[in-house]
Amino acid sequence: MKLPSPGFLITAFAQVLRRFPAAMLCAVAGAITLIIMLDINNIESETRLARYMITFILGISLQTAIVGFGESRKWAPVKLLAAQGLGVLVLVGCWWWLDTSHKKFEDLILPQYMALLLVLHLAVAVAPYIKQGSVREFWEYNRQLFANLVIGASFTLILFAGLSIAAFAIDQLFGIHIRDEWYMRLFVMLGGVFNTAYFLHHFPRLDEAEQEEEGSYNWVFRTLCKFILIPIVLLYFLILYAFGAKIGLEWNLPQGWIGSLVIGFSVAGIFTYLLNFYLPEQDPNILVVSFKRWFWWVLLPLTGLLFLAIGRRISDYGVTEERFIVATLGVWLLLNCLYFLFSKTDNIKFIPISLGIFALAWSFGPLSALNVSIRSQQRILITNLERIERFASGSMKPGTKPVTDLEYQQISSAAYYLSKKDGLKELLPVTMDSLANSPDQLLSWLKILPVIAEDAIKTVNISPKDYMEPMPVQGFDIAYRVDLSTPQVENREIHSVFEASPDGMFLEWYDLSKTPYTLIERFSLKPALDRWAEKMEPNQTYTYTELTIQDRSILLTGTKGNIRLIVENGQIEIEGDQVRLESANSWILLKKK
Repeated sequence: MKLPSPGFLITAFAQVLRRFPAAMLCAVAGAITLIIMLDINNIESETRLARYMITFILGISLQTAIVGFGESRKWAPVKLLAAQGLGVLVLVGCWWWLDTSHKKFEDLILPQYMALLLVLHLAVAVAPYIKQGSVREFWEYNRQLFANLVIGASFTLILFAGLSIAAFAIDQLFGIHIRDEWYMRLFVMLGGVFNTAYFLHHFPRLDEAEQEEEGSYNWVFRTLCKFILIPIVLLYFLILYAFGAKIGLEWNLPQGWIGSLVIGFSVAGIFTYLLNFYLPEQDPNILVVSFKRWFWWVLLPLTGLLFLAIGRRISDYGVTEERFIVATLGVWLLLNCLYFLFSKTDNIKFIPISLGIFALAWSFGPLSALNVSIRSQQRILITNLERIERFASGSMKPGTKPVTDLEYQQISSAAYYLSKKDGLKELLPVTMDSLANSPDQLLSWLKILPVIAEDAIKTVNISPKDYMEPMPVQGFDIAYRVDLSTPQVENREIHSVFEASPDGMFLEWYDLSKTPYTLIERFSLKPALDRWAEKMEPNQTYTYTELTIQDRSILLTGTKGNIRLIVENGQIEIEGDQVRLESANSWILLKKK
């Protein structure tokens, strides 16, 4: 692997601009936008610029796919340029849709954006061969894309490391101060502009893929497939099969992350299958041949395990976007298994095309993950509210019927989810639609309170109301910064050490100037703990409270000295009638007598 020379870089960049003008414009504009974002501290400006940046990121893939498709159809340069112009109009529409100032952008728009970005990346991989070219040519084309991506990323990291070391040397040797942010700007420009230009310069044409059909497995790809990827994937599958056997023996249905694990391992396996697709023709090794022959048969039972896991989650808690996507990916995996097991063609184009179709289906339209999830959670919420007489005539209403712990968990979970996804307003009376964005207030209005066990441990978290509030020090001689959750008596660099007692009810003052160290005095924290315990919200197990420095201060008077304990951030725990200090980052002001 040889680094390109400066002259070659200039010539290559000019060629890329001629072949991919719109894609490079998006890359340069996106990099500049990100650099500007790094230099500003205004949230409103950052949000506005982020809208442009994510649009430019879409544009790189979109415009590359357009050129790839146009070249495969042998379009004239004018027609190809016009198509890229239409692509710019599409990006304008995307910019209008990608409203980063929307208060629920991350919950409503960002998931759809990520799906669209995936589709456009798949379009780059498929566009030139969507209706033409052999499977072997398609595979070779994507092998070159993958190789260029890896090599380009390697060159980018090498250049960044080399230029960063040079800049650091100039800083240290000549005293020319180079600020830290310039290193980040360098990385953005290399990653956004150089890396993109390198990839596009080596973007294969159809005739190049045809010329490189034979001997396309060099030693790097052979080693990667045969000795790294295939053994790792087999290890993954062995783990999943062992877990499936454990389920069968114990009959304990899977929960939580097992569905995501199956999908992650399956995607890794499919990537390895694609990379290994033609290797058996050149290397008849039993591991290589067997992997291609049996991969889909091995994957099929794991797809069943995936359906078992996600079905359990959906039956217990209903549909959410994540569960819907996992279930949809399970259908996609099953469809691919059936296709490659029973099809006589084994056309690997089926994998990216089917994934792109599924991605569009779960992201947009009435059957999208968002809409299906909202309807599912609304049904759960309405069913539980009707059972406790808090839903009638198509809207919620307060009630007094007691709520079980299971009902509270299901109602609060659905309410929080629907609040994030704008799915509550239509279930509320018109006069109370302001509660749609505040699930806590909604539950309070409905008179739905959690069932708290008598022996439950409650926690009050204390933090400053104003971090800039001054700390009074009059009447004290010395100040100590103390973490009362960490033992201090082993620190012999200072003489006075303060700790919370093991039961969390006293502050202990030790003298380390003597060996063994001695306890000078103990101060009761009970008055302050009782005062903070009053901040505990009723029918809650956790309360977060912000206090002034006066409310976070405790004056402790003793025979050996006076202390003011000022808690910056801390936690107290309430168990029955007992209140104890669990942890506290504090200042201790001391006046010895």
